[in-house]
Amino acid sequence: MAGQAFRRSIDSVADIYRFSEDVMAAAGIDESVRFPVHLAMEELFVNLVSYNPGARQDILIDVHTENGGVTVTITDHDAAEFDVTRQRPVDTGASLRERKPGGLGLHLIQHMVDTLEYDYRDGRSKIRFSKEPETRDV
Repeated sequence: MAGQAFRRSIDSVADIYRFSEDVMAAAGIDESVRFPVHLAMEELFVNLVSYNPGARQDILIDVHTENGGVTVTITDHDAAEFDVTRQRPVDTGASLRERKPGGLGLHLIQHMVDTLEYDYRDGRSKIRFSKEPETRDV
Protein backbone atom coordinates (compact mmCIF):
# COMPACT_ATOMS: atom_id res chain seq x y z
CA MET A 1 0.00 0.00 0.00
CA ALA A 2 1.20 3.48 -0.80
CA GLY A 3 -0.05 6.55 1.00
CA GLN A 4 0.52 10.25 0.68
CA ALA A 5 -0.90 13.44 2.19
CA PHE A 6 -2.16 16.11 -0.20
CA ARG A 7 -2.68 19.80 0.40
CA ARG A 8 -6.34 20.75 0.61
CA SER A 9 -6.45 22.54 -2.74
CA ILE A 10 -7.89 21.89 -6.18
CA ASP A 11 -4.30 22.38 -7.40
CA SER A 12 -3.43 19.04 -5.73
CA VAL A 13 -5.55 17.05 -8.22
CA ALA A 14 -2.67 16.73 -10.72
CA ASP A 15 -0.36 15.46 -7.95
CA ILE A 16 -2.98 12.94 -6.86
CA TYR A 17 -3.30 11.70 -10.44
CA ARG A 18 0.48 11.27 -10.77
CA PHE A 19 0.77 9.52 -7.39
CA SER A 20 -2.05 7.06 -8.07
CA GLU A 21 -1.00 6.49 -11.68
CA ASP A 22 2.52 5.62 -10.57
CA VAL A 23 1.20 3.10 -8.02
CA MET A 24 -1.25 1.49 -10.45
CA ALA A 25 1.17 1.43 -13.40
CA ALA A 26 3.86 -0.23 -11.23
CA ALA A 27 1.32 -2.93 -10.31
CA GLY A 28 0.25 -3.45 -13.94
CA ILE A 29 -3.33 -2.36 -13.30
CA ASP A 30 -5.42 -2.38 -16.47
CA GLU A 31 -6.69 0.94 -17.87
CA SER A 32 -10.28 -0.30 -17.49
CA VAL A 33 -9.69 -0.20 -13.71
CA ARG A 34 -7.43 2.87 -13.61
CA PHE A 35 -9.87 5.25 -15.31
CA PRO A 36 -12.76 4.84 -12.83
CA VAL A 37 -10.32 4.93 -9.90
CA HIS A 38 -8.89 8.25 -11.09
CA LEU A 39 -12.36 9.68 -11.69
CA ALA A 40 -13.63 8.62 -8.26
CA MET A 41 -10.53 9.94 -6.47
CA GLU A 42 -10.76 13.30 -8.21
CA GLU A 43 -14.49 13.73 -7.57
CA LEU A 44 -14.24 12.76 -3.90
CA PHE A 45 -11.16 14.93 -3.26
CA VAL A 46 -12.68 17.97 -5.00
CA ASN A 47 -15.88 17.53 -2.95
CA LEU A 48 -13.90 17.38 0.30
CA VAL A 49 -12.06 20.57 -0.62
CA SER A 50 -15.03 22.46 -2.08
CA TYR A 51 -17.65 21.71 0.54
CA ASN A 52 -15.46 22.31 3.59
CA PRO A 53 -13.53 25.51 2.78
CA GLY A 54 -12.63 26.28 6.41
CA ALA A 55 -10.72 23.05 6.92
CA ARG A 56 -6.93 23.22 7.12
CA GLN A 57 -5.47 19.72 7.45
CA ASP A 58 -4.07 17.78 4.49
CA ILE A 59 -6.07 14.89 3.07
CA LEU A 60 -4.46 11.44 3.17
CA ILE A 61 -4.88 9.07 0.22
CA ASP A 62 -3.86 5.41 0.39
CA VAL A 63 -3.82 3.25 -2.75
CA HIS A 64 -3.62 -0.53 -2.42
CA THR A 65 -3.35 -2.84 -5.43
CA GLU A 66 -3.98 -6.58 -5.37
CA ASN A 67 -4.84 -9.16 -8.02
CA GLY A 68 -5.47 -6.50 -10.67
CA GLY A 69 -7.84 -4.52 -8.45
CA VAL A 70 -7.45 -1.27 -6.55
CA THR A 71 -8.69 -0.11 -3.16
CA VAL A 72 -8.43 3.57 -2.27
CA THR A 73 -8.90 5.08 1.18
CA ILE A 74 -9.30 8.85 1.51
CA THR A 75 -9.01 10.19 5.05
CA ASP A 76 -9.89 13.75 5.96
CA HIS A 77 -9.13 14.62 9.60
CA ASP A 78 -10.82 18.01 9.33
CA ALA A 79 -14.14 17.09 7.75
CA ALA A 80 -17.79 17.92 7.91
CA GLU A 81 -20.02 14.84 7.88
CA PHE A 82 -21.25 13.91 4.40
CA ASP A 83 -22.15 10.30 3.62
CA VAL A 84 -21.04 9.61 0.05
CA THR A 85 -22.80 6.23 0.05
CA ARG A 86 -26.28 7.72 0.50
CA GLN A 87 -28.36 7.69 -2.66
CA ARG A 88 -29.42 11.14 -3.83
CA PRO A 89 -32.04 11.96 -6.42
CA VAL A 90 -30.40 12.70 -9.76
CA ASP A 91 -32.51 13.08 -12.88
CA THR A 92 -30.12 11.68 -15.46
CA GLY A 93 -32.82 11.97 -18.12
CA ALA A 94 -33.23 15.73 -17.75
CA SER A 95 -31.61 18.06 -20.24
CA LEU A 96 -28.62 20.08 -19.11
CA ARG A 97 -30.81 23.16 -18.96
CA GLU A 98 -33.32 21.44 -16.64
CA ARG A 99 -30.77 19.84 -14.30
CA LYS A 100 -30.01 21.20 -10.87
CA PRO A 101 -26.29 21.46 -10.03
CA GLY A 102 -24.79 18.88 -7.70
CA GLY A 103 -25.05 15.17 -7.12
CA LEU A 104 -24.12 13.85 -10.55
CA GLY A 105 -20.48 13.17 -9.64
CA LEU A 106 -21.41 11.06 -6.61
CA HIS A 107 -24.06 9.28 -8.67
CA LEU A 108 -21.40 8.34 -11.23
CA ILE A 109 -19.00 7.13 -8.56
CA GLN A 110 -21.67 4.98 -6.93
CA HIS A 111 -22.22 3.24 -10.27
CA MET A 112 -18.59 3.01 -11.43
CA VAL A 113 -16.87 1.46 -8.40
CA ASP A 114 -17.49 -2.00 -6.97
CA THR A 115 -17.59 -1.04 -3.29
CA LEU A 116 -18.06 2.30 -1.55
CA GLU A 117 -17.86 2.72 2.22
CA TYR A 118 -18.03 5.76 4.48
CA ASP A 119 -17.13 6.21 8.14
CA TYR A 120 -17.33 9.45 10.13
CA ARG A 121 -16.15 9.88 13.72
CA ASP A 122 -15.09 12.93 15.70
CA GLY A 123 -14.39 15.12 12.66
CA ARG A 124 -12.59 12.37 10.71
CA SER A 125 -14.09 11.25 7.44
CA LYS A 126 -12.88 8.00 5.88
CA ILE A 127 -14.04 7.01 2.41
CA ARG A 128 -12.98 3.65 0.98
CA PHE A 129 -13.80 2.36 -2.48
CA SER A 130 -12.58 -0.47 -4.66
CA LYS A 131 -12.57 -1.34 -8.30
CA GLU A 132 -11.89 -4.87 -9.51
CA PRO A 133 -10.97 -5.95 -13.02
CA GLU A 134 -13.83 -7.26 -15.10
CA THR A 135 -13.85 -11.01 -15.44
CA ARG A 136 -14.25 -12.33 -18.94
CA ASP A 137 -15.73 -15.69 -19.75
CA VAL A 138 -13.86 -17.56 -22.44
